Amino acid sequence: MEIDEDLNLLPSSDDINETNNAASTSKTSPSKTTVSQNQPPVTTNIKVNIGSYSYRESSNTIKSSVVGSSATPERLPAHTVTEDNQRTAVSDHLESEAAREEDLEESLSSSQSTELPTQKLSKVNCAEKIVICVDVSSEMNERRYRAKAGTSFSAMEIVKKALKLFISNKLSVCDPANKHSFAMVLMLDEALWLVDFTSDIQALFTQIDNIDCLQENDEEFDMSTLFDLILEKAKPPLISIEKDTAPPYTVRVVFIYGRSHCLPIFDSHESQNLLSGSPCFFMDIVYFHEPPANYNQAQDIFQELCFLDTRGFSYIFDFARTPTKVFDAFAKMLGHPLQRPIQVKLAELVINILLDVSTCVLRLVCLLFPRPFK
Repeated sequence: MEIDEDLNLLPSSDDINETNNAASTSKTSPSKTTVSQNQPPVTTNIKVNIGSYSYRESSNTIKSSVVGSSATPERLPAHTVTEDNQRTAVSDHLESEAAREEDLEESLSSSQSTELPTQKLSKVNCAEKIVICVDVSSEMNERRYRAKAGTSFSAMEIVKKALKLFISNKLSVCDPANKHSFAMVLMLDEALWLVDFTSDIQALFTQIDNIDCLQENDEEFDMSTLFDLILEKAKPPLISIEKDTAPPYTVRVVFIYGRSHCLPIFDSHESQNLLSGSPCFFMDIVYFHEPPANYNQAQDIFQELCFLDTRGFSYIFDFARTPTKVFDAFAKMLGHPLQRPIQVKLAELVINILLDVSTCVLRLVCLLFPRPFK
């Protein structure tokens, strides 16, 4: 009798039919309280393979069925996003990207408190006399730079590779009638003229390979000796400062410094002032240093090096750990000083390009994969 009572708890077949009819009629006409007894029940129309379960999108519900059995209609999980929600999310993201671009433009314009410098000379690809100044202090020989593969390098090894690429690419794009020439200076406690101006690429590579770190005492460097040498060996041409004046050549100094504990000093600023006053003189700076800390002067040294740019046309780079960025910096310095943008404008241009590329990639992904995000 107990078993019979338990079995009587199960619904009968008539009860099941009535329940199915009521459920189906309530889904087909949800706004009505009474339905016709002759209305057929709603059946599912999508088959799902056994052992798997998937969702199909519709305007109101998701219908599913299992082969060999009937299944009740299921609702979308809370984490599933419909097509409308996906389009809304994409449009919201694009609007946020546009707002971020506007904020970036405002921040860049507000950061430029003074008027940006403008080049008065003609933007011609005239010959360049490039003076490469290499620091040969003991810090340049420390192997503190590590590549992604795990190999460690010293700053001097990176500089040698970057200089070879810079010289070969610079000579390959120059006008044969106005060929660029290179000179080399070593920086100990004072500047030492090593190689006079030449366009012989093999001779330059040989001198670069022979550079070694010689200075053991890194506590002092006299910058005035460097400017004295440049003024003596590579004096800029004297031309009138008028609009669209084409100079016969320009003088550019590529200053490579690698000390974190030696603040450059000046005995005299006379030569520096004479060179900086010429519109044909330019100075780019590459600074290798330890991460700024209380036990070094990396931050103060970098600030002093930035003060060497008195007209705003220099390219200034600093590196603490990443060797790949060194080659990016030398690639940016390939441009002619009379034709390249100033560094602030270059940074703004790169950021805008990256934002445009990210927006295009997002749109392409949405077109190729129009499935709901989970």
